[in-house]
Order: sequence, then structure tokens, then C-alpha cells
Amino acid sequence: MRPNTIAPHERIHSLDIIRGFAIFGILLANMVAFKTLAFTDIDVFIQGNTLPEGLLNAGATLFTEFFVVGKFYPMFSLLFGLGFYIFYKRLEDKEISPRVVFYRRIVFLLVLGLFHLFFIWSGDILHVYAITGILLPFFFHRAGKTIIFWIVGLLLIASLITGAFIMVSGLGIHYSIDEGMLSAAEMEQETEMSAAIMSSGSLGEILSFRITNEAMPILMQVLFVVPSILPLFLIGLYMGKKNMFQDVKTNINKWKTLCLVGLIIGIPLNTLGLAVAYNVFGLPAYLTQGLYQGINMVSGPFLMLFYVSAIVLLLRNGKIQQLLMPFASVGRMALTNYLLQSLVAVGIFYGYGAGLFGQVSSSMGFLIALVIYVFQVFVSHFYLKRFKQGPMEWLWRKWTYA
Repeated sequence: MRPNTIAPHERIHSLDIIRGFAIFGILLANMVAFKTLAFTDIDVFIQGNTLPEGLLNAGATLFTEFFVVGKFYPMFSLLFGLGFYIFYKRLEDKEISPRVVFYRRIVFLLVLGLFHLFFIWSGDILHVYAITGILLPFFFHRAGKTIIFWIVGLLLIASLITGAFIMVSGLGIHYSIDEGMLSAAEMEQETEMSAAIMSSGSLGEILSFRITNEAMPILMQVLFVVPSILPLFLIGLYMGKKNMFQDVKTNINKWKTLCLVGLIIGIPLNTLGLAVAYNVFGLPAYLTQGLYQGINMVSGPFLMLFYVSAIVLLLRNGKIQQLLMPFASVGRMALTNYLLQSLVAVGIFYGYGAGLFGQVSSSMGFLIALVIYVFQVFVSHFYLKRFKQGPMEWLWRKWTYA
């Protein structure tokens, strides 16, 4: 028996809408990395985080840091984990051997992610999702309490490991400068040269720089990232097992509790993280980044859960759901739109495009992200009037079922 494409009337619209929001949030968060050397700049370990000049730019930076960064990739991850579970469960229900088909799906995602990482943009998350997804079948038939135990444990472990790793890195840079092994002036000059390559280099020059300085280091660290993604997948898996999206009415108390807990814990923890990031407590700069990242790995998912549960509760109102349906079009083509964002952004910022790398303010970056997303809303809406799936979704399905 072969599974069929999900018909529009069978879709869970709340999931498509939340995916649409996640795609927008990821674009806003990624805009920082698209226009700066976010993957290679070590100045943050020397001088710490500083706000840009101008009230509008400072406000855009703080807004993005507080409400966006570290909140929407967990949302995207939750949805991937949920999607993997629903996919696997449907295969079982149709008495199709699930593991073979599931791992074919994973292989496609891995190849696509590696291509994205090496040849388009270094902020790819798909290859990490593919590697993390390999572990999911071991949890599909676990009890709910067991899954919650793994979620909490992995989040705490990942937060501690990530925070400690970044702090040790910062301490190493600080020590090297103090001992004369590194020069702050030389590092600044190297950063300027790197930015010049990104803003005015040819395709070959930029590709060579990215593979050496960004893609390979990211790939070498992937196993350290998996423990931070797996618990987010497991949150989605748990929600799928409990039918929380499929049967909102029965799970309404869970959604209300999740909304309240996410808000009560997420807001204070994110406030603390932001205070650490901008050194309100006067800590050494080489320690603040590690502390901030460690806190954000816990605080971000809590605020994300508030976003998700708030959207689910709001969508119980038919008028609000109808108002937010344009986001669903983007969500139905989430993989296509994720890749499209990268293609458009590198065309704007890299030297083989408009070459605006390093020349765009925080507020202007916010505006560019908004324009790109509005463009995606319209393209997705009209594309889905003619086709059932986005082009990458169609290709993914064709590969999966051979």
C-alpha cells in the first residue's frame, strides 16, 4: 500500500500556521548572520555584546534578541519532531514497513542540508535535523513519562555543555591575547578582510572562504548540537502521541497550562539571559557569551512553548484562524520557503549579488526580513492554488517513496 498526499481538508491548519510563524521567526533570527560574520567573529569574547547606535537600531536588536533568537528554531524543531512522528505513525497504520521509508526520508534531508550548508549558506539546520532524526525511532513507542524525562535531562545537559564550551573558548581567546599569542588588532584586521570577501568577493572566493571558515567547523561540531535538538524533537513527538494538535478540545487544559508555564518561566529567564548578554552584572566579556547561550538554550524553548500554545488557543476562534490562514500557505511549503530565504538573502548580502554584507543596520535588516516574508506569503498562496505541495516537498516525497 502506498500513502497518498494529505488532502487540504485533512490537514491540521494550526500546524501549518505555526510553521508559517516559525519560518518568519527563523528569517528574523538568521538576518543577523546573513549580514555579519556571526559564525567567525570573536570580537564578542573581547568587548562583549554592544548595542548599535540609534534608538531604532538598538530597539530592533533588543526585540530580536528577546522575542526571536533561540525561540523559533526550537519551534521549527518541535514541528519537525511532530512531523516525523505523524509520518511514522501513518506508515504503521497502513501496515507499511516504517523504518526503511523513514530513513529514506532522513537521507534526503541530510543530502539537502549538506548541499545547503556548503554551497548556499552556513546557517543550515537541516543536516542537524537529519542526524538527530536517526535517533527518533528509539522513542516512538516509549511512555510519555519516559519522553518527558529525556526532554528535561537533555535540555539541561545541552545547556551546561554548550555554555561551558563557549566559556572555555572565550577564556582561551582571552588567555591567548594576554600571553601575546593573539593580537586584538590582527584579529580585527582579519575580520575586516573576511567581511570584504563576503561583500565583494566572487562566487569562488566566497565559497572557498565559507567552506574553510564556516561550513567545515560547523560540520565538525554537529554531534555537540544533536543533544540540544533531540529534546525539541521529543517535545513534538510527545505532543503527537498525546494528540494535542489533532484533538485540541480534549487537551485544552494541557494547552492552557503550557501557555501559562511558558510565559511565567520564559519571560524571567529570557530577561536574565539578555541582562547577562549585555553585561548588566559586570562580568568579564569572555564569560558572558557562554552564560548567555547556556541560559538561552533553556529559556528559549519555554517562551517558544508559550508562543505555540497561545497560537493554538487563539485559533479556536474561527475568525482569528481565517485571518491567519496566509501564514498556513507558507507553512505548507516550509522546506521550500526555508531554502528560498537563504537564496534570496545571499543574493542581497553576498558579493556575487547586491553585496550589502556588513552595510545593513539592525532596523533595515528587520525590514528586509519582513519584505522577504511578505513575498513568500504571496508566492506560497498562489503556488498552492495550482499545486498540492511545494517543489521541495514534492521532491522529498518522490524520493521517500521511490
